[in-house]
Amino acid sequence: MRVLGIVAEYNPLHNGHLYHINKAKQETGADTVIVVLSGDYVQRGELAAVNKWVRAESAIKNGIDVVFEIPTYACLGNASVYASTAIKLLAATGVVDVISFGSESGNLEELTEVACNLCDEKLLDYIIELSREGYSYPRARALAYETLFGPKANDVLSRPNDTLALEYIRAHSQLREFGIVLHTVKRQSSGYSSSFDKSMRFQSASGLRQAIKNGLDVTGFLPEESLQSLTSSSFADMPRIEENLFNLIRYAVINLSPEEIDEFPQGGEGIGAKLIDSVSKVKSLDELIMAAKSKRYTYTRISRLLMQILLGIKRDDLADGEPGYLRLLAANEAGRKLIRKAKKEELNSLPILTNINREAQKLPIFANKQLLLDIRAADTYNILTMNDMYEESDRVKRPTLL
Repeated sequence: MRVLGIVAEYNPLHNGHLYHINKAKQETGADTVIVVLSGDYVQRGELAAVNKWVRAESAIKNGIDVVFEIPTYACLGNASVYASTAIKLLAATGVVDVISFGSESGNLEELTEVACNLCDEKLLDYIIELSREGYSYPRARALAYETLFGPKANDVLSRPNDTLALEYIRAHSQLREFGIVLHTVKRQSSGYSSSFDKSMRFQSASGLRQAIKNGLDVTGFLPEESLQSLTSSSFADMPRIEENLFNLIRYAVINLSPEEIDEFPQGGEGIGAKLIDSVSKVKSLDELIMAAKSKRYTYTRISRLLMQILLGIKRDDLADGEPGYLRLLAANEAGRKLIRKAKKEELNSLPILTNINREAQKLPIFANKQLLLDIRAADTYNILTMNDMYEESDRVKRPTLL
């Protein structure tokens, strides 16, 4: 048996994702697929359009065998924290043979070369120097790389999936003892922020979400149950959800000092004072982010910071980026068989959680803190999306077994 690992958000799962799953299985010879999935919050510092349980079930119905959750602290961390945590989770299963990710490049050799160059000490020193001059980290990295290695990697460093691929490769290089190999599939869909275009074979997740908001027909561009989950869920009431989110974030911000805000993982360098100064002058979350945005601070970084403030995610919660458990969201029969094998042969290096009320007490302190954060994050998500707090609580929900 050959097991494929994938890192995903599936927000929502669409035809481009199905293409990646099937292509990766075909090219790697894998017959079983494990996904580590972002929970109720996604890497751009936003609420997931549909909760993690629904998205995990959709994945199982579309070619995935096991879905584990990526802890909240990593989902709202920077790309390095997110990728490193996800790769560590896949390695911790003890059964993954190959990890596949989508990329605009589609060239693993090219991506690996750039990833290796990014570890150069002179480059790292130059990035720090440029950051002190006020450049955001992505811009400082691109400028430093071009100065030291030429413009060849400009496209790779500016494309979102390639950028994340570089972080997967760097994280993988620290886990060579697991014997996992990497694989990439060239991305076929439009870019992340591309708008919906019926002439395109594949659509971006953001384009599909916006199209549904605008009342457009997206039938045929994503699996039926994935479409139904978007049209029948609280996603349909997004304006009200966005207002709820803005009000809760404003409340959280005004109860902090600038110095306290700067202590959050994505904070620092005076952003706290700027947020507090802006929060009473703006009328929406987007306006707040734009008011704080600068040459140094990207829109996405501020979005993540505001979510960290809302959920109370402090630097201490990161535990140096070490995940403490594998939390099962969904599995089919083949997936359950694989999990039983991992447990029986003691292959998994992290505990596999299926009943957190029973298993949480056995976790180390740092892992228990991560789990409590996941539970609190889910409760907050349910408040924001007006879901039933009891029925949808992480303490009540159980893995979907199909």
